[in-house]
Amino acid sequence: MAQVVPFRGYRYSADKINEIGDVVTQPYDKITPEMYREYLERHPQNMVHIIKNRDHQDAGRNLRQWMQNGVLKQDDSPSFYPYEQRFEFEGQTLSRMGLIGLVSLKAGAASVKGHERVLDEQLEDRLNLIRSTESNEGLIFMLYSDPSRGVEQLLSEFKQDNTPVTELVDDYQVSHRLWQLSEQGPQQQIMETLNGLPFYIADGHHRFRSAQLYFQECQEKGWEAAAEESFDKRMIALFDMEGPGVKVLPTHRGIRNLKDFDLGTFLSRLEPHFEIQKVAGLPQLKLELKKAGTRMGLVARKDLTCYGLCLQEGMESDSTFMPSITGPARELDVNVLHEGILSPFLGIGPRELAAETHVDYFREGDLLMTRVEEGQYQLAFLLNPTSLKQVYEVSERGEEMPQKSTDFYPKLLTGLVLMKMEIDR
Repeated sequence: MAQVVPFRGYRYSADKINEIGDVVTQPYDKITPEMYREYLERHPQNMVHIIKNRDHQDAGRNLRQWMQNGVLKQDDSPSFYPYEQRFEFEGQTLSRMGLIGLVSLKAGAASVKGHERVLDEQLEDRLNLIRSTESNEGLIFMLYSDPSRGVEQLLSEFKQDNTPVTELVDDYQVSHRLWQLSEQGPQQQIMETLNGLPFYIADGHHRFRSAQLYFQECQEKGWEAAAEESFDKRMIALFDMEGPGVKVLPTHRGIRNLKDFDLGTFLSRLEPHFEIQKVAGLPQLKLELKKAGTRMGLVARKDLTCYGLCLQEGMESDSTFMPSITGPARELDVNVLHEGILSPFLGIGPRELAAETHVDYFREGDLLMTRVEEGQYQLAFLLNPTSLKQVYEVSERGEEMPQKSTDFYPKLLTGLVLMKMEIDR
């Protein structure tokens, strides 16, 4: 099972950086071109110069220089870093409390379980970055299940008596607070509770897989870990999935660049498999999505027509429909979309998805609708969120979902703390 340990993290020096909000970022895969330009302008030591630098060698040079110049300073004591986020969600103020530590990469596949398909191009990009920086900058968002909520209670008690080492409100009005827990007693309690439990990846599948591959490369070269902080571990942020602050948002799809597309022909091909309910506009479609049995919404650029899609009776067990998907995975809306619609009826399979030639992803359904109105997309598919239970079940079965099947909210900031590897070559 998984093994998590404290470490001596690198953090931005308050003597060098006046505002931590100027240098931290959203996760690398959530940084749009507009956000990228904004981060570049905010500060010359903004973390975007590392995690989104197309020149991976330059990224490595930047990081080493910041450490040499004292912009990033290493803590003296091995520590866990309690991490709290407070945010608004559907009219409620919620919070979640977790911790940042290192997870061993030596354990078997059953110790850390993922649910999302990994794409080769993104994986190679992250692998090249870790080869150059020999560090972990971004957090991998992981979950564990502890019905007793013991670790979360320990961390909540710790925060009452201690001052955060970092706190800020991000661009999405999410509050982030970080503490340093270096006392061995509480650390031991945390490890006794968590070590032996399986961990589940919420966000960061490509980063975790690249860490595993780099670990294998280092072993093949005969390299050895020179400290607790090395290539045989990966920095993670760990949260209890039993807590109320773990939320999943839907990720909608905008479809473009379909050649010779005809809406009538497309709908006629869907009819044997789906009940197609025409509705009057987006507000009504949102209501339709909440009804039991509605798998997704469809919006066509032609007249902005909206439809609710339900599977025809018996289709879930029909082996001729989604023949490559079996068992409970057939119940996932994202699989119904990708394997039941995009691939067979629009010719958008894994290769096209990886090439990003036809599909763009949106958190905000209203923004996607605006893009459809502007003519940027021929079709839009609006989905309900994948449930946390479904993520758990898919991970337990060792199955995979299509990319962008989950959008855990809020995101974890990059740059609050880093791990730099020490290696004996």
